[in-house]
Amino acid sequence: MKLKLAAVAVAAGLALTACSGPIQAGSAATVGDHRITTATLDENVTEFQKALEAAKIAPDQLQQLPGTVTQAVLLQLVNVSQFSQLERQNGVTVTDGEVDAFYASNNGKAAVDQILLQRGVSPLLARDWLKVSIGSEKLAAKLGGGTGEQQMAAGQQKINELAGKIPVTFSPRYGKFDPSQGWLPSDRFGTAPAGNGAAAG
Repeated sequence: MKLKLAAVAVAAGLALTACSGPIQAGSAATVGDHRITTATLDENVTEFQKALEAAKIAPDQLQQLPGTVTQAVLLQLVNVSQFSQLERQNGVTVTDGEVDAFYASNNGKAAVDQILLQRGVSPLLARDWLKVSIGSEKLAAKLGGGTGEQQMAAGQQKINELAGKIPVTFSPRYGKFDPSQGWLPSDRFGTAPAGNGAAAG
């Protein structure tokens, strides 16, 4: 499995039910029964920015970044939470060994983590992101009845339907997310670079 396939599988999952609305104080988003706190988001944003600095990459050089840095990191935290719940509900598990093997077959941890930075995945989230990404491939095969192209496509369609049953609500303070367009431009947060607004890529 190549990183590109894994990336698409997770990026496709952010639900068709995502919206901004009333949310518990101290929360950046809620995903089903899971709460992503502002503290968790802030910690991941900080580590993401440190990793960019270490790699000598400016945020405006990130071609695949969905929205601002904060919005992109939040979106990936939501993706991981949503897929973790979905895979758990359907009996799909991924071991640490499978993640290690993925790193080994894709030029090592440093190379993979740098690719994930392009999508807004902080180093703190990288292993969990890969777990749900690998798991989404397994889940598509399970729901579609095999690993053929048509079977995987059918499985992905079922995943999208099931993901819609895990509601996502973003705190309005981080902007407004439209499932078909991604993060909507806001004067408060600045306009995302052209082509970076969609969640999938």
